[in-house]
Amino acid sequence: MRASPHPWFRGLLAAALAACASAPPALALPVPALSGHATAQQVQVRSYLSSPRVGWGGQFVLNVEVSGAQQADSEPVLPDLGGFGRYLGSSTSTSLQIVNGRTRMSLTYQYRFQATQEGVFEIGPVEVTAGGATYRTEPISLTVADTPAPRGGVADPGAEGSGVSEAEVFLEATPARATVYENEPVIVEYRIFTRVSVERYNITTLPEAAGFWIEELEQPESPEVQRVERDGVEYLTALVRRVAYFPTSSGEKSIAPLGVEAQTRVSRRGGFGGFFGGSLFDRLVPVAVASRPIEVEVLPIPTDRRPESFSGHVGRLAVSMEADRAEVPVGEAVTVRLTLSGSGNISALAPPAIDFPDEFEVFPPEISRSVERGDSSVEGRSTATYVLIGRVPGRVTVPAVEVSYFDPPTGTFRTVRSEPITIEVTGEASRGPGDAGSLPASVAPIREEIRFIDTGPPLLRPAGEPLHTKAAFWLVALLPPVALAGAAAIRRRRDRTATDLAYARERSARRMAKKRLARARSLAGGDPRDFYAEIAGALEGFVADKLNIARAGLLRDEAAKLARSGGASDETLAELSDFLADCDVQRFAPAGSERPPAGEVLDRAARIMRTLDRELSR
Repeated sequence: MRASPHPWFRGLLAAALAACASAPPALALPVPALSGHATAQQVQVRSYLSSPRVGWGGQFVLNVEVSGAQQADSEPVLPDLGGFGRYLGSSTSTSLQIVNGRTRMSLTYQYRFQATQEGVFEIGPVEVTAGGATYRTEPISLTVADTPAPRGGVADPGAEGSGVSEAEVFLEATPARATVYENEPVIVEYRIFTRVSVERYNITTLPEAAGFWIEELEQPESPEVQRVERDGVEYLTALVRRVAYFPTSSGEKSIAPLGVEAQTRVSRRGGFGGFFGGSLFDRLVPVAVASRPIEVEVLPIPTDRRPESFSGHVGRLAVSMEADRAEVPVGEAVTVRLTLSGSGNISALAPPAIDFPDEFEVFPPEISRSVERGDSSVEGRSTATYVLIGRVPGRVTVPAVEVSYFDPPTGTFRTVRSEPITIEVTGEASRGPGDAGSLPASVAPIREEIRFIDTGPPLLRPAGEPLHTKAAFWLVALLPPVALAGAAAIRRRRDRTATDLAYARERSARRMAKKRLARARSLAGGDPRDFYAEIAGALEGFVADKLNIARAGLLRDEAAKLARSGGASDETLAELSDFLADCDVQRFAPAGSERPPAGEVLDRAARIMRTLDRELSR
């Protein structure tokens, strides 16, 4: 038995049918009216900004609207904005309007830039080809000020602001000190402050720090969010990056800004947001922010009373020296380790010279360093391992090693010394470097200089020896089973390839990526967008095949996590991420922009692919 509709539902349905029957005829246009080609007289093109004024380091959006056409013949050609804006990304949107029975389509290209220079700038005409004709928009003016723009500024009746002001999300760089000595670290913390919900953020521009040695400091994988109050306003803040900058020379130095793009959640209800929070009905709005440049005064290291053993290290040092054994026969090797430990730029610390006695043959040292990058300092150790071979018997002493460093808190030089070590060389004197001895792997090359003479009796064989004692017999006898085993192995590999999709994709990843790189090489002289899209697709497809994940749904962050768990190093993944970001920038860069040579780009892509293939195949 079928239930009858509820009386209120029947009434609602009747009202809907009556409304459709009385609707104006314009709403009943046939579908072909939406697919007709626009004529040149119907097309209108204009450009406008999300806001005519933006704060330094803030984001501005250049909108290019094409009305009267469903699509442009090609992507708009933008003027050069590199003097005051850094390209971040682009998107498109379409709209359909039906007014008085007439249907009008419009397509809007949105290009996001980050303001990098203060002043008043003119954005030149944008060229758009649509409906078989080329159009040029009118120039527009942009003001980049030192202070943030007002919330949700509107430059045009059809151009809405992001809804997030630059005073609600900003990035701040705080140096621990503004005056340091040469090679003394400047610890800089980059923090994001927000009054709206932040879904995620990513670094878009790393600071250019010419004249500095850079060491990344440790920070938690998940940002620690704190609630702070500034000028009577409550913010949430999280640490984005912590870096130690070691100046390599004295004078006034500048550390360029760090750029960050945050995906913010804008609530329709308003109110104070938070990190990684928000409602399902909120909308995500990308907001670009940048820190201010940091000015640092670098003082020269004093020259008065500078010890001879001072090599430029600033911080703290301790030195120790030890041998792996105190007694060694003539011609055998002993290992001496010199260790420098402390704080400062350990990565650039060179081992001091050691005055080894002439009784030892000394080989070049092997240098190993371990650096611990803490919350607010850089510490570690540098170890030089020397291999010595005693040539003369007797009691030999390796003298103490002296090292000096500059201590910034006291402004004085300090000197530390190791203890001398004594080694007893036993046996008879060596007659030359060609004597056989027990040598470690680090001195294995000297074996190439030795050609031993075979003094044993010659190997004689009787005539008429049996056939089975000859190598040719066994070669012929073993060839069939070896061939059979090889055929079985090939068959197993083919069967696995046919049944194991992950194995098949992993085996063919390199071949498919090389094909796409070859196709990108053929596109090098054409449209740069196709060239960079093909290269990026080759690397992304390679990673997807190696990890057996869908190429269409590849998310770079998730792919990086899977690749890291599969054996890829952080350095390789960072290089891959930077390369893909460069490809995105070059794909959407304005026409006429300076681009690196195609050969260098292809070589870089091939190098990254080889490194990933090696690390993911371990």
